[in-house]
Amino acid sequence: MRMADKLGIYLISLCLCTIPTVSAEDNGVYSVVQISDAHLCDLQGYDPGFAASRQSLGHGFSPLKDFLETIGRKTDARAVVITGDLADYYEAETIAGPFRASRIEPWLELVRSCPVDLFLTLGNHDITTYWYEERENAVRSFQYRAHQARAAWIRNLPCFHDGTYYAHTIAAGATRYRLLFLDNGYALGGGDLIDPIQLDWLNHELQLAGNEPVVVFMHRYLGVADLNGDGNAFAKKPGLKINKAACSRGLLKAFNDHRNVKALFVGHGHKNVSEWIPFPAGHRILQTETAAFAQSPQNWRLLRFTEDEILVCAPGETSVELRCRIR
Repeated sequence: MRMADKLGIYLISLCLCTIPTVSAEDNGVYSVVQISDAHLCDLQGYDPGFAASRQSLGHGFSPLKDFLETIGRKTDARAVVITGDLADYYEAETIAGPFRASRIEPWLELVRSCPVDLFLTLGNHDITTYWYEERENAVRSFQYRAHQARAAWIRNLPCFHDGTYYAHTIAAGATRYRLLFLDNGYALGGGDLIDPIQLDWLNHELQLAGNEPVVVFMHRYLGVADLNGDGNAFAKKPGLKINKAACSRGLLKAFNDHRNVKALFVGHGHKNVSEWIPFPAGHRILQTETAAFAQSPQNWRLLRFTEDEILVCAPGETSVELRCRIR
């Protein structure tokens, strides 16, 4: 077989492997509920210093289960997306001394109890090991076992069975939206938000999307300052500068090169923030964060995808707060 023929077969197979499943809505509107930062954990048996620092968390299993079981009926949502920090830690120091992993298995019960599609992304806490440094009266952490953490999530949850970043396509009327779920919880050196292998995958997905609008769900946000002057910001001034130099590489380059990226829905900061981020190529991307579910079950956000725009509702409500035009 000629090399050109082999290459052609390989490219066709690659495209077939990355075609996501499609979910459609008959009335022209596809609704999704986003929540973030559930921080589920069971602190029993862990180091008292560490457990004391997390007492405000770890009690969310029942509220989250109730939420997942009922939110579809309340909002007509077809899917729920949880953008990271599903657990409060991958593993932590115990009273006896050794590290012990958090139980991921309860998440399988949550998936099974959810009557609509449930999509998840990993956050920094989901792949991090913690311990309590008594001399400093502080909690310390590392991510050296992130590969083990990812393997555990992949083994246990269906949405991760093909990997911790993936794609899904939805249809709203005549419009197909490509939804991309990224894994950006790892603290990479140099400020990068995703690793090179995932970046190659992302660029491939963006090329496959063509003119279809793309929406990205990820945990960590682009740390821009208060661009709209509403007093809320993803980061303090000066924040991340989205200029030509910053967009010459990495994730920002991917977003700058592809004008069909319309919106980013994120978590991590435990607050409700939205900014229209201008890119050097001349387009803007809406970035919206939803506050931590661990702080209140009212921290959820309804997203309505239509043929011409994405309607972003106010936190905990069904009234529209922002409109993101896609044409």
